[in-house]
Amino acid sequence: MSDTPFEVVKVTAVEAHPRADRLEVVKVLGTQFISGIGDFVPGDLCIYFPPDMLIPETTGKYLGVASYLKHSVYPGDLDKTRCRIGAIRLRGVPSFGFGIMPLRQLLLDNLTEGEDLTSFFKGEKYQPPDSLGGGDSLRQPGAFHKYTSIQHYYRYSNEIPVGTLVRITEKIHGTNSRLGLVKDDGFEFMCGTHHRRVMLECKGRASLYWTPLTDNMREMLYFISSCGLQERNVIVFGEIYGNKVMPMDYGCPKGKGYRVFDISVNGEYIDWHDVKCYCVMFDIGMAPLLYEGPFSPELVEKYAVGPTNLAEPGKIKCSFKGREGIVITPLTEDYSEALQGRLILKAVSPDYYEAMG
Repeated sequence: MSDTPFEVVKVTAVEAHPRADRLEVVKVLGTQFISGIGDFVPGDLCIYFPPDMLIPETTGKYLGVASYLKHSVYPGDLDKTRCRIGAIRLRGVPSFGFGIMPLRQLLLDNLTEGEDLTSFFKGEKYQPPDSLGGGDSLRQPGAFHKYTSIQHYYRYSNEIPVGTLVRITEKIHGTNSRLGLVKDDGFEFMCGTHHRRVMLECKGRASLYWTPLTDNMREMLYFISSCGLQERNVIVFGEIYGNKVMPMDYGCPKGKGYRVFDISVNGEYIDWHDVKCYCVMFDIGMAPLLYEGPFSPELVEKYAVGPTNLAEPGKIKCSFKGREGIVITPLTEDYSEALQGRLILKAVSPDYYEAMG
């Protein structure tokens, strides 16, 4: 989950579109959108509408952007409408969402930079549909905690100082998986989605979210749990992917794959070096590592777009063979005051937005 409000932002720069005389690239926060030439100048305040948010179709028509919205089901509706904000490439240049200017046309005066207008425009966070095979929910002890809420890099582009040692991993388009050896009455294995702990079977059908709990995974959980003076709660966070999970098959057209991206011990995420050591020791696959080293903003654009590293293009059956995006995390776990939690950010590929819309 992430926080992507409709907010009043300042236009930091306006650049000529390299392949279109009537278009310009408008820079806001740590991102950009394409607009008509002359619509914005640096220093203007505008309302920015980022991708992965929903607005009522009537709002889209009122703002004059309905034709750019993707089809989805707005909360409370029964049918799909043009309500989902996405990202596209216009003449080869990515455009993430859109901006509205001038504000006076919306009868909104005296707005200040940073003002949140999500409720005013009835914005809702887009939620992908649940995967099948989740199983019935079980009571969830507090020690079996949910995964980090990852915010978008464009909103917090200054949170990772240049030179910070980071890992950049491929963001996988699948379904989030939690596997734990967690103390309740005693220590027991638990599996679930991002939101729910689920049963091993539901109506005679094995749960999708228990499939990564292989013998090797059980051994790794036992090993990490016992590395201390007393047994510890351990949760492995990963992604289940493949054609039977989501439209992107990653070379698994008739099955599913699994990759680990984080591990927590007693509620604290461990450093990437330790995650790698454990996964290598027990022969468990990890999310593709695209880069490890000093951070610079140029790396975000470089690695957010490109082919997936999970499979060779020739083995992928779906039409989109790129990557969803990237996740950026310091090699040594760190706290962010602005994020009010763990320092971790994501950037999504415009090609993914366009292909999956």
